[in-house]
Amino acid sequence: MQEATDKVRRARRGIAIYLVVLLLVSAPFQVDIALHGMVPTSFVPFVWVPCLASVVARFVLREGFGDVSFRLDRRAAWAMIPALIYPVVVALPAYGLAWGTGIAALDPPSMHPLGFAIPGSTPGERLLAGGIIALTIGPLVLSVLALGEEIGWRGYLLPRLIDARVPHPALVTGLVWGFWHTPLILSGHYNPSPSPILSLLFFVVALCGQSYYAARLRLDTGSVWPPVVLHAGWNAILVSFFGASTTGEHAALWASEGGLLVALSSAVLTFILLRWRRGQESAPSSRSSALGTVRL
Repeated sequence: MQEATDKVRRARRGIAIYLVVLLLVSAPFQVDIALHGMVPTSFVPFVWVPCLASVVARFVLREGFGDVSFRLDRRAAWAMIPALIYPVVVALPAYGLAWGTGIAALDPPSMHPLGFAIPGSTPGERLLAGGIIALTIGPLVLSVLALGEEIGWRGYLLPRLIDARVPHPALVTGLVWGFWHTPLILSGHYNPSPSPILSLLFFVVALCGQSYYAARLRLDTGSVWPPVVLHAGWNAILVSFFGASTTGEHAALWASEGGLLVALSSAVLTFILLRWRRGQESAPSSRSSALGTVRL
């Protein structure tokens, strides 16, 4: 009993240290991005702050790094497939409805958001080329950024919330993750929108849905790599492909990472996954991160 109580207290101290470091170190980068835009010199270090916060917390509490779990076995490798499919399943109904109803227009760009040209002389050719890039090169490149966040979110915060017996740890992780972007979205430099406040709320809903599935992947495989692939795939597929191929005066409020349709699609998919996993919410004890029976 005393050992369990000590584990809870230690986890709560770790969460407190993590959040304080996260907020303090993130603030200068958030201010710089809000004032000067999404320049690489600020944005790239910013997305690695969750990793830094977890490292500081581990050193302060003299913890190791084994529970981050960079395991890459067959189970983790196979889990990367549904991790890449997830953003496609969220994006297709949301953007399809927006394009089909005329709320937004399909307009494949000639330049990728990462700065290189997309092959193709017609919209159809660019759409095909952009889709291939989104499923292959995009996740590989963007995994460098996703890794910095996932070492913090799913590699540290999620397990500590579970150990601290915080209710709904996946939801709490999603809320912290989503609202961490607040200065970027409200400044209009990240996911620019006619109504930044509404976009922030829709964005948080969408990320909470993604957070549940990322947590499930982390616990089921005992590895941080499937959540990294999910995160990178989300940015490459939903944001850099579907989002970049969508235009319209109010498109950002309907079909974007901070759009109503994406938030609804993410929420509905999460509801379906929760129903499907009812009665199966335990991570496999022999293959997972030894977190035991977990209710997300």
